[in-house]
Amino acid sequence: MAFSRFAYLASTALVALATPAFAQEAPAPTTTDDADTITVTGIRKSIADSIATKRDAGSIVDVISAEDVGKFPDANVADSLARLPGVTVDRQFGEGEELSIAGVEPALNRLTVDGHSVASADWGGNPSDRSSRTFNYSLLSPTIISQAVVYKTPEARLQEGAIGASVDVVTRKPLDLKSGTIAATAGGEYNDRAKRGSFRGSALYSWHNADDTIGFLGSVSYDKEQLSRAGSAVYWYRTGDALLANAPNTATINGKNITALTAAERASFSSARFASFLAREFFKQERERIGFSGAVQARPTDNLTVTATGLFIRGNYDNVSNSAYTYGFEGSRLISAQSSDGLVTSATFAGIPTGQAGATGQLDTNYRRTRLKNDSVTLLVDWTPGDWTINGNVGGTKATGGKDPEYLLDFRTQQGFTSGANGQNTVVNWAKPASDPSMWLSNFTAVGGENLGAQDLARNGGQQFFGRQIGGIPLQSGFTMDQEKFAEINFKHPVEFGPIKEILFGGRYVDHDNKQTTYSNAVFTNQNFTLADLPYYVLPGGLYNGLGVSGNGTPYATLDKDGIIAALAKYGNKQIDRGFSFNEFFGVNEKIAAAYAQANFETGKFRGNVGVRFAHTSDEAKFYTASNRAGQLFPIYTYTPVKNDYNRLLPSANVIYQAGDDVVLRASAAKVLARQRYSDLAGSLSLDDNQLSGSGGNPALKPYEATNYGLSAEWYFAPASFLAAEFFYRDISNYTVNQVNNETQFNVLLARNATYAVSRPVNGGTAQVTGFSLSGNTNLIWGFGFQGSYTFADAEASLATGLPYLSRHTLQLSPYYENGPFQARVSYNRRSKYFYRFGRQSSQDYTDAYRQLDAQISYALTEGVSITAQASNLLDETYYQYSSTPNAPTSVYKNGRVFSLNATFRM
Repeated sequence: MAFSRFAYLASTALVALATPAFAQEAPAPTTTDDADTITVTGIRKSIADSIATKRDAGSIVDVISAEDVGKFPDANVADSLARLPGVTVDRQFGEGEELSIAGVEPALNRLTVDGHSVASADWGGNPSDRSSRTFNYSLLSPTIISQAVVYKTPEARLQEGAIGASVDVVTRKPLDLKSGTIAATAGGEYNDRAKRGSFRGSALYSWHNADDTIGFLGSVSYDKEQLSRAGSAVYWYRTGDALLANAPNTATINGKNITALTAAERASFSSARFASFLAREFFKQERERIGFSGAVQARPTDNLTVTATGLFIRGNYDNVSNSAYTYGFEGSRLISAQSSDGLVTSATFAGIPTGQAGATGQLDTNYRRTRLKNDSVTLLVDWTPGDWTINGNVGGTKATGGKDPEYLLDFRTQQGFTSGANGQNTVVNWAKPASDPSMWLSNFTAVGGENLGAQDLARNGGQQFFGRQIGGIPLQSGFTMDQEKFAEINFKHPVEFGPIKEILFGGRYVDHDNKQTTYSNAVFTNQNFTLADLPYYVLPGGLYNGLGVSGNGTPYATLDKDGIIAALAKYGNKQIDRGFSFNEFFGVNEKIAAAYAQANFETGKFRGNVGVRFAHTSDEAKFYTASNRAGQLFPIYTYTPVKNDYNRLLPSANVIYQAGDDVVLRASAAKVLARQRYSDLAGSLSLDDNQLSGSGGNPALKPYEATNYGLSAEWYFAPASFLAAEFFYRDISNYTVNQVNNETQFNVLLARNATYAVSRPVNGGTAQVTGFSLSGNTNLIWGFGFQGSYTFADAEASLATGLPYLSRHTLQLSPYYENGPFQARVSYNRRSKYFYRFGRQSSQDYTDAYRQLDAQISYALTEGVSITAQASNLLDETYYQYSSTPNAPTSVYKNGRVFSLNATFRM
């Protein structure tokens, strides 16, 4: 593995070990109890505090901290964490939602809040990963956050479950703050692509009595964002041989009649890739989140503190999405085609004569009503009898989310068209512009119409209906429920066993449930109508500026939310409820019992910790299996639970050497595990009866396992300044890969068994991730300062594509200025390309390099009142994804720049 030499000056590593449990003890608050003292706050103060904490840390950690009560650096926690070395953020919808750390995909990292897990349910924007163990960081209000700590090397006392790193979000507590603390923020933001603005605000109040024996804290936040994402997409790639098949003799290839092609010309064109189903897409969403966080603390005696916390989040992620796309025609309607550098850059197809059945393209208009709920409650007890420190933590967390209902409506067209793709540049030209609503048909003659299939006929009471399915209104589609109950107890005691100064031990029990439920519904019509008969509108043409889009495929006519619902109600004159989708249901119950012992040592210039954690995991996958007997119309579904238990012993060690007054060296080694996605553990099976293919889960999967190594060197060369280098290595086994096997399954269309090519996850993959990062901060002159980080990560893996979400190069630069009441900061992030999934027909899909430039200016009008202006995505970066090679696009989007202005009051 080859490495290049990189240098820079860089980033903050605001480090703190903090939760109510002593396993993550919070540092002293930066505010002062002296009413006559003005606490120094702001960028420089938060950096200085974090550097001081980093020097004393017991492992390799990085942290982002609030600059003051109610003032986290960003409106999104993930965007703040992206400033740390080794942390990369995926911004598919403009806003950071998931983190990759140390070259490891989001599903193999963990998030906790105050040391406990938080249930997670997705709004449907990430359909391939709804059931992973990740968390949507955009749901957390920054108002309540004191710190966000990234544990890059484990200790036995920390919860298992992460290969990359664990992130712990530490919230404010009333006894840690000055009584009567108030923080409030109000303002608005504007997205220049959505052309809409919205309000956001938050408020926090904290009180405790004069004796510090009881206190409470309450925080409420309201956040609304507008998103209008336009782009082009290719749903999959075929090769030129599909165009040559059955092509008429009149067709031309690269200007030459098809019958006159030489064998070499035919072979070259046959292997060229063709962008089938080339789409123009538009997605509009209003994200509305309301959150409440509360904490009550009681300290009846000097050595006993009881803390009750609650976190409640409600999210409205309703969205309208539509897509106008060509069909992936084979050669029977081919007129001409052009190819270059292995791609069919342009192909022209004849339309379908009026009165004949069939369609050449489609317009999907979908409205999804999506609600998210997330509730967490905990009770923590901290007791220090004598030399002992004992704490307990018990609580529960539950989340639900998904599309309920989902309104699906499609139209067809019979026009001829020309389409092609070459890198970001794509072309769609219809015979008539896509803005002409009369060309989008929703009558049954567009595809010929047909009688109900046998199963729908039975559901319809045996009454036949001739028409076309134009959509559906399923009440729940991919609806997820995630919940956990947990209990934990920890002990710590000082000792004098040679170099060992403290012993720690304890245990944790978790009972976790995750399930996904889907219902199916079909809406049919036998009425003749077009989009022109509905309250359509034409998308603004400027939506596609800068996306390489050409041709009259944009702007196109479409429907908004109310038009979709009205059309289904008016023209959908036959609705059939297909009921519960047995084959798509899955549930996983997981019980974890863990215990640990750890010794903290110190001798001379050495200190650190050694320990071992034992984890017993019991999984029960719940799903339905289908069976069929001859002549049977519907398969018989049998509820099938499958259990799988395993034990793992996870030793760890961290050694720290004080090499000089200003130099700290650290080394770490540990065995770690990460548990599989819940959907991978489920035995559910989703089938495509037309393609005789499918995908499912595997209840027998073992967890990911890895041996992690870390080295770091930190030089604190000046006050509030440091330079650090970190090396990390992850040797991962039991990596999950997909394997395709032939299985006999019931085919609904054929009403009999058939052989399917079914893809299921299996263990057997291996990966080695090697990387290093450089980070630092320095105060310059005249109030200027500079943070930065660079991370290199590489992998050798059994996956030929490399590891999902691993970017080899990640760069973060943040110059800042702070002088008196004025402060300003610019943040630049860049991550190189990364593999993110296997697409249709085994396409290897990548996301190209992505840059993010943000800026912030703040001015303090008084000691407690400040005005802040922020701008994010100033470059209006293109989110570009491609299939195997950069000149074969799969998705090209822009999410727009976001500008905000808000006022903050603190006292």
